[in-house]
Amino acid sequence: MGGCNADESTNWAEVFDPNTQTWESLPDPGPRLRSSLIKIIYPNEGKVYVSNSEKKRYFYDPKEMRWGVAAMTRKVERMCIIAGVLYAYGDENCFLWFDTKNEEWRVVKGLEVLCRNCCASALSVANYGGKMLVLWDKKQPNKWYNTNIWCSVVALERRNGDDDVWGIVEWASVVLTVPSAYVFLRCRVETE
Repeated sequence: MGGCNADESTNWAEVFDPNTQTWESLPDPGPRLRSSLIKIIYPNEGKVYVSNSEKKRYFYDPKEMRWGVAAMTRKVERMCIIAGVLYAYGDENCFLWFDTKNEEWRVVKGLEVLCRNCCASALSVANYGGKMLVLWDKKQPNKWYNTNIWCSVVALERRNGDDDVWGIVEWASVVLTVPSAYVFLRCRVETE
């Protein structure tokens, strides 16, 4: 899936067909989605889901060739896909996974200590070779002018017949110290 220039609203989104090697325009999703910044795109059960800068979630159904608004019971901002499952850092300072069977966000268990340390300062979550990489910042104790950037690697494990996801922190440490006036732009994970 890709997009076009802002002035080409009829071609706002296109999909590439690898069989015919051609791009086809998707129907116009409407001005609200068309004018927003897309944060993440992910496929799930035959639909393509899109989360935007307004923290709303939409879907495109290729069989029905239509856009729709997806239910979102929690506010989530930082998201990544690991092994086909959508993970996020949520509005209640906890890590979540999206249960497609019940169409709801559920808490990743076992990460209570990590959640307390991240508080509301999680900067990014990313897929790191099938594990969840978490970046967050924290002011240095007794040094208001410096901020530590922390990183953690979390292994994820399904339990109870896939009804629960547990996280196991494998590693966590300060990876960088920056001036407190820094601005975080984005995270890109490179794995070999």
